[in-house]
Amino acid sequence: MEFIEQPLTWNRLRAQGVTSAEEPAGELHLDLDESTTVVPFDLAAHEHSGTVPAGVLRVPRAEIGPIVEGIVHKLKLPEVVVIPVGRWRDVFDAVATPMSTHEQWRAIDAAAMVELNTRDPLLFGPEHHHLLRDLVDAVVDAGVGASQSISVVAIGVRVVIEVIPGGQLIVLAGDEHLAAPVRGVIDHHSAQA
Repeated sequence: MEFIEQPLTWNRLRAQGVTSAEEPAGELHLDLDESTTVVPFDLAAHEHSGTVPAGVLRVPRAEIGPIVEGIVHKLKLPEVVVIPVGRWRDVFDAVATPMSTHEQWRAIDAAAMVELNTRDPLLFGPEHHHLLRDLVDAVVDAGVGASQSISVVAIGVRVVIEVIPGGQLIVLAGDEHLAAPVRGVIDHHSAQA
């Protein structure tokens, strides 16, 4: 797990159709271009207190982290990057307490001084997927605003996941071939209630 160069990563992500928009001001939200049919999945925790539109899938709050980890495993994604919607400082502030038990996270936290005011991608390999799950859980449970949201983006595969504090998850699968296993993971974890 390490921070990686932003320009090189963004070139790779743009080549696979990842687009971005900084709206509202100061928030970076990722999307997929329309070169293929994108299949969206909107999820919210059963306990989510905000207004949720019709058609949003309800899942147990405790299953949001495992859903993200399950998608990464099911699609056999060798590498994913995490990019904050706000700045890393916002995310690190939100997850400081719940992530303090992870030695690897503490090492990243201690070395992140330069990255705190950036959106430099944080690379997770297969050996860190459990840490990714715990980071997602920490954002959902400890985050309080949109600036503390994160995007999880597959390298080389058209999948974008946005994790929003309070118990929301948006998954964009780049085509029907990817959508079927994503739906299978969501259905499996939805049944855990």
